Amino acid sequence: MARTALNVIQFTKYNQAIYPFDYYVECLSTDTGAISVLASGADEANEINYNDDALIGSDGEALYAEAPTGKYVLKVEGFLKAPDATTKQFEFSMNKPDEDYLLVVANTATVATYYVECLSTDTGAKKVVAEDATTNQINYNDASLVDAYGTALYTDAPTGDKYVLAVSGDKQITILKGNSIQGILDQTYDLRHGGTYYIRLESGRFKNTYGDDKGKVVLETTDTLVKAAVLCFK
Repeated sequence: MARTALNVIQFTKYNQAIYPFDYYVECLSTDTGAISVLASGADEANEINYNDDALIGSDGEALYAEAPTGKYVLKVEGFLKAPDATTKQFEFSMNKPDEDYLLVVANTATVATYYVECLSTDTGAKKVVAEDATTNQINYNDASLVDAYGTALYTDAPTGDKYVLAVSGDKQITILKGNSIQGILDQTYDLRHGGTYYIRLESGRFKNTYGDDKGKVVLETTDTLVKAAVLCFK
């Protein structure tokens, strides 16, 4: 089953900080995964505009103040990871039973309710209209018509028929019980929008001791906007 393998960070007194976001470093054009930095017009997976909000360095600051010439970058995965898009599951190997494990979970949705585009046949779907919304409709410039980060979903009235569905910004994550004698119940946590949570894991309760998932802890969330990682320390 497809799952995202979580980062497990060995946390010691020497750790200064753990940068949680994806960032970029410069590289050669011949490096695998190299992304070309453009002044504008990036529309391919291997291109990015120099002023793209995502193009930050390891310090969290913009990598370029002005458009460079002939530069290439590589994306570095941050501390937190999103779950597998299909199964919405994570996993990690609990290799050190004598150490403590702390699950770090962030709900990256920042608003209580947001909208996503959907089919007209979806239950609860609302049609996006230019003005004078009636039942089961919403004006394109309605203040509530935002994405998960609070940004307006439309800046102009969309062309053609568009439908949207309201989604709760509050999510959940479930740590699935292990298959040892201590693995009795799954544990589910509610994740408020914009919240970051730290959950201590009990290895005997959640670790699988045999089978295909031997040595692993498996987690499942309700949405890909939930990101996670694991700290391991004594």
